Amino acid sequence: MKEVLPAAYEKFLENVDKLEHYFKDMQDVEFTVEKGKLWMLQCRNGKRTGVAALKIAIDLVNEGICTKSEALLKVEPTHVEQL
Repeated sequence: MKEVLPAAYEKFLENVDKLEHYFKDMQDVEFTVEKGKLWMLQCRNGKRTGVAALKIAIDLVNEGICTKSEALLKVEPTHVEQL
């Protein structure tokens, strides 16, 4: 997408960054591009495995998206059981 539709790609990255900061979580995003224009269709908090939950929590803190306390709340008991 970056090579074929660079403007839409940059807008996509910008929008995902805004969504992750707003929801303070990794987002699963659905989108389409029509005639070169990006359309964001929907988003939701992304599902994850136990290992991924820990990595994402660490990344969210390191990127300044949420605090350590907020990040810990995103790691569910089922995630810990998977480790």
